[in-house]
Amino acid sequence: MKKILIIPARKHSLEAYTEYLIRYLSDEFYFEMGYPPEPPYHNIRERVWTGQTSPLEKNPDEFDLIYPHFTTHFFLDPAEKYFHKIALVFLEPGSYQADKAVIGATSEPVEKDFGDNPYHSLRFGVDTNLFAPYPMVRIDDKFHVGFVGNLETPRRYLKELVIPLISVGNVRLMLFPTGWFKHIRADEIERCGGQDFVDSIVEGDKWWSGFPNCYNQMDVFIRCDIDAGYQFTVLEAASCGVPVITTDIGIGKELCDAGGGIFIDPTDRDLDRIREEIRKAVIQLRDNKSQREEMGKKGRFFVERNYTWDRHIDKWRKFFHDGLKNTKN
Repeated sequence: MKKILIIPARKHSLEAYTEYLIRYLSDEFYFEMGYPPEPPYHNIRERVWTGQTSPLEKNPDEFDLIYPHFTTHFFLDPAEKYFHKIALVFLEPGSYQADKAVIGATSEPVEKDFGDNPYHSLRFGVDTNLFAPYPMVRIDDKFHVGFVGNLETPRRYLKELVIPLISVGNVRLMLFPTGWFKHIRADEIERCGGQDFVDSIVEGDKWWSGFPNCYNQMDVFIRCDIDAGYQFTVLEAASCGVPVITTDIGIGKELCDAGGGIFIDPTDRDLDRIREEIRKAVIQLRDNKSQREEMGKKGRFFVERNYTWDRHIDKWRKFFHDGLKNTKN
């Protein structure tokens, strides 16, 4: 059986969509994890495989194919030595690289970025049995505005676009970050009026099976990345029947075009305009329960129709098979 080395982005952190890939494909491929070390790092060579001491604790030479989660960080040195057997999946546009065994794109904006170059059109699935709508008891009568995601990327614009929503009347912010900037602390958010925090969440069908509880406490979910990327949380929220406000021009826009939420165009990167449109959208949904319910139903239908694992796993199977075949060329 062919051996595939998976290199996740962080120590002890497996994006749970990869767990699903392993679950569905482990009868054909042998997968092992090669974790990078935990920060802080003193220099780049402490993070990479040097052929002597291995921070990955796996020797990439012993594997037939390498699947890193980062398109820019393979944790291999020299990385070029392994390009011929790297299976690279792009979550966002702007960084096309052709010199790999096989490449895949996860949204239409990424695919457009590839032009006429060969690639595999891939999508991730959502476990719609795990992420499903169900009623939850409320301890207040406020309008719950939720956010889930990695705050360690500047493009999230939490302070500029989400925190100002505290000033909207009768709103409760529910923030579930994967990490905090040093200048965006939990106590700071609490002083601004944010109430709810969960640390170290992993996106993409969360490893914590209780996470749908968080979505189901929300009245609306916000994801306001200014740059295009793959939005696991947008699909998870929609699968739970929660309407979405998003600036994502890929899957988020698809969802909103299908009636599952409100899309706000981010292309001019005008944060003042985007902030005001998000504010108006929150007020609109706060004051219109029937519209929220209709969007929730359409969002759930969109996910069930387009983003379940059974619709996409065969393409991932072919992606890995082609990568293995190309390593021989």
